[in-house]
Amino acid sequence: MLKFLLIAPYRGMKDLLEDIPTAPDYEVHAEVGDLKQGLNIARTAELQGYDIIISRGGTAQLIRSQVQIPVIEITVNGYDILRSLTLVRGYRGTIGIIGFPNIVDGVDTIAELLDIQVMTFIIHHEHEAEAAVNKAKELGVDLVIGDVVTVVVAEHAGVRAILITSGREALQESLLQAEQMARKRQAEAHHRVLMKSILDALQHGVVYVDAEQNVKFCNEQAGRQLGVIATTAVNMKWAELIASTSTSLIYTDVGRSADRTKGADRTDRTAVRSRTDSFKLQWANPTEDLILVIEHSLAEQGTIFELHESQAIEGLERRARKVREDRLSPPRSRFQQFVQTDHINDAYMDKAKRWSKQLYPILITGEPGTGKKTLAEALHNDSPYQSGPFVLLDAGSCTTEQQDQQLFGRLDQDSSLLRRAESGTLHIQRIEQLSLPVQRKLAAALQASHAALIHDDRPPFRFIASTAADLAHQVNLGEFDQQLHVQLQIYSLHLPPLRSVTAELDHIVFWYLAEMNRTLGSQVLGIKPDALNRMTTYEWPGNFAELQQVLKLIIETCEGSFITLQHLQPILDSLMNKQDKTTNSSLEQLIGATRTLEEIEADIIRFVLEQEGFNQSATAKRLGMNRTTLWRKLSP
Repeated sequence: MLKFLLIAPYRGMKDLLEDIPTAPDYEVHAEVGDLKQGLNIARTAELQGYDIIISRGGTAQLIRSQVQIPVIEITVNGYDILRSLTLVRGYRGTIGIIGFPNIVDGVDTIAELLDIQVMTFIIHHEHEAEAAVNKAKELGVDLVIGDVVTVVVAEHAGVRAILITSGREALQESLLQAEQMARKRQAEAHHRVLMKSILDALQHGVVYVDAEQNVKFCNEQAGRQLGVIATTAVNMKWAELIASTSTSLIYTDVGRSADRTKGADRTDRTAVRSRTDSFKLQWANPTEDLILVIEHSLAEQGTIFELHESQAIEGLERRARKVREDRLSPPRSRFQQFVQTDHINDAYMDKAKRWSKQLYPILITGEPGTGKKTLAEALHNDSPYQSGPFVLLDAGSCTTEQQDQQLFGRLDQDSSLLRRAESGTLHIQRIEQLSLPVQRKLAAALQASHAALIHDDRPPFRFIASTAADLAHQVNLGEFDQQLHVQLQIYSLHLPPLRSVTAELDHIVFWYLAEMNRTLGSQVLGIKPDALNRMTTYEWPGNFAELQQVLKLIIETCEGSFITLQHLQPILDSLMNKQDKTTNSSLEQLIGATRTLEEIEADIIRFVLEQEGFNQSATAKRLGMNRTTLWRKLSP
């Protein structure tokens, strides 16, 4: 309940208030008192918890200058002046109006409309009233209109006087203003409490220092960091506050960090923060209790200091990099998104989950469209690095120079992918497309990174590579670095092509349709048998990604609850026409104009081996030869 106090300069105003209905969510009390008497009443009200004081004229101005409670001033409006002038209309003597500017302003206009001659005398302080009355008296004024002070002085001087009273309209307007101001102050107080709660809940300290270096705000975390009670720190000098703490402080201003570091004269610690990169902190003793101070200048308003504990800095930087990288390639996939087949079975998923927890590099092999990136994201999201960024590089999309710069950065920059992937995962797609010099640099970087495992420590980042190529064959051809291949081949996961699991196509289509119904808002319930049989005769060179695209195209035009052969056939015909053209072109390229039968045979064997997931028994059976013959033909 809001509490308002009306300090009425005359009795009639208090009586008028009693006739005005008030709102149910505030109460109004009234006291009579002018100027100093009104001020004494206001001072008492300040101790009684009133929200707003309402008064008029000089009394309102005096109270406003002496107390902290907001004061709403009852303005003398046109109605009030009109009533007073109407009352004296027809008076045969000389009329004078004496008062503060808010009373006198506008009198001339109203008097002219009423055809009344009035002399005006403006005062700015109560002690000027006597001189104004005397001057008016000298000029022949024998009737004074004015405020309480003027009326009292005029009557004491023997001049007749009429009080300008405030009407119901002015009082109601003042009550409305009081309610609006009180609501605003309540909202501001709530906002201040909320902001303090938010700042107190922060994991880092916040201190606000004004232009005179006085501490005006200190949240609870800053108090704990500096070893003081937060409320005690307020109004201390900033220099005094940091001098009282035993914690070492280091500023982000590198040029001044040496002379502003408390408790040490070492220069082997640096704190760096810029607009283009997150800050880094290095110091000689990582176990030291150190606070990083970040300044935010507010110019003439002072300075805000952020206080970050050294243990929290790495986490802040990691989260910042994760947010930035996730905007480019958010790793949303999880293991449960994979449709289980004879190959991607419980044993396969259990192995993948176990490997996601270990810290060595992982190689994912499989044809385009088999879900290598999805599996890489799932490995990241189930790994000890899941809270860090997921950084992606497609090696086949950039030149050798770009590969080197993106992976390792330039000397004048620190934005390399290896740096961006710290505390997270670096996934390189089509790793076979890296140039040999870049492969060797990457192998060396991985070797240095995983040297931490010898000391039971975590490498700075997780590495996952994916490829559709036979890396072992490329090593034999001298096109892939052997050391990098050794690092990758220990933990290798193969994703089979769709054509190898067509017997389970109905199961795969069912799960894809269920997911599309959820994400696309479709209502397709299944696929007709003849359409499913037609799907099994297609080779699906684009694998699972191509199947998903075909289903999506059908769903966008399908009006029924089931996919029929009529929905499917036009799309597959179009795909097969494109495939025939590509096959003819590929056959011409395979045979060439000068290639020998042995060279053509070697390419065919490698192609079938890749299709069979590098399973030599299955490859030999498909090619109609025994494993010994196949092994001999694969040997360089």
